[in-house]
Amino acid sequence: MTQADIQSVLSSISPSQIASFAESLGRCLALALEHTGDLYSCDHFVEPKYKLGNIREHRMIDLVVLPVQQRFGQAKRDSLPRYCLDCDVRFACHGGCPKDRFTRTPDGQDGLHYLCPSYQSFFRHIRPTMDAMCQLLRANRAPAELMTVYAAEDTHRGRNEPCTCNSGRKWKNCHGR
Repeated sequence: MTQADIQSVLSSISPSQIASFAESLGRCLALALEHTGDLYSCDHFVEPKYKLGNIREHRMIDLVVLPVQQRFGQAKRDSLPRYCLDCDVRFACHGGCPKDRFTRTPDGQDGLHYLCPSYQSFFRHIRPTMDAMCQLLRANRAPAELMTVYAAEDTHRGRNEPCTCNSGRKWKNCHGR
């Protein structure tokens, strides 16, 4: 492998992404390196099937760019059930970690992440705030400006009104403390 090949692969890796929420694992490195030097595709898949090799015998970069590792990374995206592919918040969770996809979709297809209903609830709940933050960023303004808006709204909210988080509790006993 040439230096240019290595640079090409490294430039496609984004270490800032959380592997669970990345579209594929090829752009995230969540490798597992054992004390023996054995390198595995992911820290959640330390099994013979996912062993890339040993760093005593091969350079780590050569193991990371193996086609088998690239296929492992793409399988996260390619194995999503139809329910996930049609989901309005898939852009945020991408089906979560494959190790946690052990429940069934509402129509009975295997491969749904067990936290899917919670992910959907959370990402739908924060969407308006995230959209507002994006608008501020596009206008070259700080997303933190939303804090002022929310603080102003809170000053007009009665202590006994329902909490804005839809918990069913009164504002004073929930987020209004």
